[in-house]
Amino acid sequence: MKHKIKTFLWAAVAILALGFLVYSTPKETFRQAIRQVSWYWVLAALVLYFTAQTLLASRWVLLLRVQGIYVSQFQAIRLTYMGLFYNNFMPGAVGGDLLKGWYVTRHSAEHLRVEAAVTVFVDRLVGLIGMILVAGIASLFVGPELGLEIKNYGRLQIRWLVWGIFLTMVIVSIIFLSRHVRRVLMISYILQKLPFEKVLRQIDDAIRIYRHHQRVILISLILTALIQGLSIVAIWLLTQSLHFDRVTFVQCLIIMPIIWVISAAIPVPGGIGIIENCVKYLFCLVINPDFPGQAVGQAVALALLIRIMICLCSLPGALVPIFGGHLPKRSEMAKEIIG
Repeated sequence: MKHKIKTFLWAAVAILALGFLVYSTPKETFRQAIRQVSWYWVLAALVLYFTAQTLLASRWVLLLRVQGIYVSQFQAIRLTYMGLFYNNFMPGAVGGDLLKGWYVTRHSAEHLRVEAAVTVFVDRLVGLIGMILVAGIASLFVGPELGLEIKNYGRLQIRWLVWGIFLTMVIVSIIFLSRHVRRVLMISYILQKLPFEKVLRQIDDAIRIYRHHQRVILISLILTALIQGLSIVAIWLLTQSLHFDRVTFVQCLIIMPIIWVISAAIPVPGGIGIIENCVKYLFCLVINPDFPGQAVGQAVALALLIRIMICLCSLPGALVPIFGGHLPKRSEMAKEIIG
């Protein structure tokens, strides 16, 4: 009963947030943008985005095999869509990634349950690194139009933010994977002093094992580039469905990874409201570079189309909890995964 109330409250908040976004938008430009939508472009975007989400399972299968866990492609697809569904539709203590980690332990040997759960985190991390790599390369091919005016500081280029995020990820990766850096920072000593030292060390070992599988990481990054490419082509097709002729694919390659990183960093289920407002502010800069303020209604129309696409492509995941057994509690998952 409590879970149903939380879900209802979240749905109400989500609808109110989207409603307020539309309400606070200039009505005429918003209505005009919606009226001129070319729906065949939207359909093409849905097909590409759905394909990209399905390919996520292939990357996860590769990362699981490094840990000696063999899950079929079909099972990986089922669990991937389940995670997407719970992340976007079913907020609460049990998130989509946590559920993926728990369900995959059902297909793993008992002594590999922690490693199976860790692959969900590694999959996310590889996806994040690949996403920023794509954005970083794209940032070399755009002009100064992708910039924000900051009072007393001049114009902040979006590419600087991309490079800053990429540098941060490089530093974190070095800390995790470099023996010399770990020795200097006394990572092993610190782990010994923390609670649940045994489990933390097992997690640490499960992450570091990928250091010896550069080929798998390289293939995973290539898959990530393909997945992100298809997803961003889908976003670009949505801009074309709204007849935003000045928006280029390269601009989308920079803007969307930033939006996805921001939405991942802020713990809001499905990034509801976060994604929409980021789309609203950043796409105004490229829809109408000369007068960004006049493009707010058009950008909000794009934000709503993106949300509809995300939700529609997550719906197949609803079939997993319906036909695949009970929904575990967080305490149950922690007990079974960690032991």
